[in-house]
Formats: sequence, structure tokens, C-alpha cells
Amino acid sequence: MSLDQANPNRVVLRTLPAILACFRDHPKALRELRATREAAKALQEVAAWMGAQGLPATVVGSKEVRELAEADAPAAAVTARPVLGLAKLSDFAEWREAGDTVVIADGFDDPSDLASVVRAMAAFGSRRLLLAGSSERLAFEPALWDGSRGALEAVRLIRAPALGGLLKLIEPTSVVIGFSPKLGRSLAEAAPIRAPGRGNVVLLSPQGVDADLQPKVEHLIRLPAAKGDHALSAGDSAALILHWLNAPAPAKPREGTGFLARKRARKA
Repeated sequence: MSLDQANPNRVVLRTLPAILACFRDHPKALRELRATREAAKALQEVAAWMGAQGLPATVVGSKEVRELAEADAPAAAVTARPVLGLAKLSDFAEWREAGDTVVIADGFDDPSDLASVVRAMAAFGSRRLLLAGSSERLAFEPALWDGSRGALEAVRLIRAPALGGLLKLIEPTSVVIGFSPKLGRSLAEAAPIRAPGRGNVVLLSPQGVDADLQPKVEHLIRLPAAKGDHALSAGDSAALILHWLNAPAPAKPREGTGFLARKRARKA
């Protein structure tokens, strides 16, 4: 693999295993493929998919491959790392209209923990992951992309600087739900939060919601734990949290079937 310092989002893969792994887990990253005749058979599926997407995938001589790879190699593929966008106030209104649950990952340092969040989001159809604080440094960490097992293909990474100010500004359109290992209501006892005309924004942090951000959180929920001192990590809790938010509202009892109605009927 080589990285063009003049274009940090452009990465060139030089080996067949790297190209096949990229095609398996992150096909949208592929931009161009050059392969010698010897390598073309192994990359036949990759070339066919790229051709269907209108991307250049050609069988060339070793000289042309060397020009792209800048080294002797049987094949070379140009990939483009995603460009992180910047969260805007108008985005939250659009996401609310689309019915999307937005997740903000604040202060993550462990790529495997953040990868758990990404997999949970993909499983429950959440497509926007905002990175705040140290989480932004993990955006291109190889361990994050490996640990996501392809789920990052379905999740868009977005930068969220000045998180405190952002949370204050989105209050009219969004309900901010924070999670903490020891503070707030129990997740098992809280009903799924739904506010008419406002979208849900989940704020996750490995250490819980920062004290400076707690006043900007509308609902504070305690991370799941049967034993109070052994709460699940933010990454491990993400699937439970998204499942809880997507759970259907409890059905209202039919008229005349409640406890008091039955009691009145017995007296009558």
C-alpha cells in the first residue's frame, strides 16, 4: 500500500489479497484497477463489478502497473478514503424528516469499541455517525475498518466539532439522549423516547456524558448492567440502545379490558 502525501484520501493497493479484501469489505472505495494478465483471473469478479459501475478496470502490461503502484506488482488498485463532512444545523432537520436516528460518538479512543457502534448502527439502519473529540482520529484507523466487518459501507462518518454548541443549536429539531455507566434512569425501565416533530440523537461516550454536556442532554439513561459496578461499554451497549429506540410502543389496553373495568364488571 502507498499513500500519496499530496492527496491523503488516495491510497494505492499493490497486492492481490489487499485488493480482494477491499472489494469484499469496502467496494465503494475502489476507483481504478490495473492488472497484468497473470493477475487478471484472480481479479475477474472485481473487474466485472467495477466495469458495471463505470470505473476503469483494465488488463495492462507490467510497465503500466508499475507506473500506478510505483513498484513491481502484479496489480494495483486506486482507492479513495471517504472525505469526512462537517455536521450542519440544517442536516438535523433533514435527518428528522427521513426518520433517521443519529449517533454521536464522543471521546472514543479504542477503535474496536467504535467498530461495535458502527456494526450496531448498520444492523438497525442508522446511517449517520458523528465523530466528536478524540473519536475523529479513529476515522481512518485500520482497526476500525477491520472491526466494522464491512458495516462502514452503510454508515457515513461526519465531523462534529464544538459539540456543546451544536447540541444547544439542534434542540428545536432533536431530542438528545445521553448514556452513562452510573447516572440516569435504567434502560430496562425507560420507555422508548419519541417526541412528535423531533428526531432522536444518541450521545455515546466511553466514560459517560461529560459534565459540561449533561445540561444539554434532555434524557440521561444508565447503560445496561445487572450489577451496578459492571456496566457494559458504550460499544457493547449500542445494539441494545438502538433496539430499545426501535421497539414498538406498548399497545394501549382495549376499552373495557383493564383491571378497573373487570373489577366494575364483577361488582355489577
